[in-house]
Amino acid sequence: MSQNVYQFIDLQRVDPPKKPLKIRKIEFVEIYEPFSEGQAKAQADRCLSCGNPLLRMEMSGP
Repeated sequence: MSQNVYQFIDLQRVDPPKKPLKIRKIEFVEIYEPFSEGQAKAQADRCLSCGNPLLRMEMSGP
């Protein structure tokens, strides 16, 4: 986990890439590709490192 408690501000939210439209049109499955391990860890750090306990209690945040 990161030591920067403001990383949730510094690191922007990123959506995973979408599957190509050609595939999405014929399949009824998840449209997003999975994050790489590094991307998933970076996005998880945004939430886990912010240090704001109220966000965890309210279950919302940036």
